[in-house]
Amino acid sequence: MIHTFRTVFAVLLLALELAGCTASYQAVQQRPILSLLYATDRARSGSSEPGEFYNSDHAPLQYGTCTVSVPQKHQIAELETPVLRMHPERHFELLSIDTLDQQVFFDKVGLFMQRTGSRKTALVFVHGFNISFEAAALRMAQMTSDLDFRGTPLVYSWPSDASLGSYRKDERSVVETEGNLYRFLSGIAERSGKAGIYLLAHSMGTRALTSAFIMLAKERPELLSRFAAIVLAAPDINAERFRRELAPSLAGNGVPVTLYASRSDNALMISENVNGNPRAGEVTDIPLIVPGIETIDATDVDSDLLGHAYYNRSRTVLSDMFYIISRGLPASERFSLQPVDTPEGRYWRFRK
Repeated sequence: MIHTFRTVFAVLLLALELAGCTASYQAVQQRPILSLLYATDRARSGSSEPGEFYNSDHAPLQYGTCTVSVPQKHQIAELETPVLRMHPERHFELLSIDTLDQQVFFDKVGLFMQRTGSRKTALVFVHGFNISFEAAALRMAQMTSDLDFRGTPLVYSWPSDASLGSYRKDERSVVETEGNLYRFLSGIAERSGKAGIYLLAHSMGTRALTSAFIMLAKERPELLSRFAAIVLAAPDINAERFRRELAPSLAGNGVPVTLYASRSDNALMISENVNGNPRAGEVTDIPLIVPGIETIDATDVDSDLLGHAYYNRSRTVLSDMFYIISRGLPASERFSLQPVDTPEGRYWRFRK
């Protein structure tokens, strides 16, 4: 059931997209439109407005598609959103949400990833702390556009409270979502054939992704070959726990793992103070170096004021991720990186 639309044009667009939901662009009111697949364990609020359709309560997994408009003059590495008033021609906008039955959803995933004439890949994005469903969809639309991703874009939105004061609540929530994320990843992998699935998680979302993927590797090892790469951006994870417990399990599965870290990440500095231990995405003397994981020092790239959102706010990092996701290149073959060798091992940093 289609719950709401901002314009008649969006209705016409969705009819077209449901016939083949892709990351292709459609000109509606002279705005490019992206159609994204999503899964969420957020509860429905009862509102028909797309931006308020889901809240921060937990619920069983739900599936669907949503449409997002991209500003006509969108700038790469910018997420143009309104401060006071929405201007559709200038801002990203969540236009519609269409829920789907689980079987229909996964049938679509399999169909889209195997269709002729498109890249048989999927990109799954798991957001971090203080992010609403709407914000997650807008970020995915921005990255789909900026990465020129032509496969199947999927958003997984866990029940973040979307409030700066709810860090501890979000910590509990992200743990609760691990089982659902595992089931979601398993469902996609089962239907992907030999297609490549790329996983991208940011900040606190890396906790759920790493746990869910390690669970998948243990319970469903036959599905590991379906995954092409894992990208952990600014992981808000206890650094020592990541080094000792998580990294060996991640790196031992044959799926390339990239970790972005930064000395300029003020959000992770705050997290360190709150949690009492350094975070995996922080850089003190040198970034975290773990065998089998390629660590990229993103300290000197442009970002937001907190230095935490470089995964989608830095042209340099977006360009580097493009070569991971669209070309499958290791760090040694990505021209923007240079190696730094230390007694603890090698990491990479961006060329100046």
